[in-house]
Amino acid sequence: MQRSSSISSSSIDAPTPRCHCGVTSPIRTAWRSDYPGRRFYGCSGYGTSRKCSFFQWYDPEPPARYSDVIRRLLETNECIRSENTELKKTRQELLDELRRLQQSVHETRAELEAAVAASTAMEDNMLASVVMTRRRGVVIIVLISMIVLLVLFPDRSR
Repeated sequence: MQRSSSISSSSIDAPTPRCHCGVTSPIRTAWRSDYPGRRFYGCSGYGTSRKCSFFQWYDPEPPARYSDVIRRLLETNECIRSENTELKKTRQELLDELRRLQQSVHETRAELEAAVAASTAMEDNMLASVVMTRRRGVVIIVLISMIVLLVLFPDRSR
């Protein structure tokens, strides 16, 4: 677990050393596994195009227990970060699945609404056909009744 350093401010009024570039060196904190949490003076151009290698410890060397505690905290922090990354990934997968399911529900709803509309139109056509068939049936019955009356009771006036 290699980490770089971070810049922090100091509340001590001691003179701040200057690096080989002639620039005031800020206090940084080491996060490498060999010196976790230990502060040092380092060139402000660290990590830039300047190639200054100025380095001077700010803190005295801490007891071994101190380094062990910080090392364990860093490892725990790394585990938490890893778990957080996995949780974010799982959350994103669940959100993607939710979107897919919502889209599927939307499409299914649209298909069902179209099927209901088609079914309603078919039912309306069938009802219209039944009404027409009943009317035709009434007309046929009236015509048959008239034919039967004419056959059974011919006009006697002739």
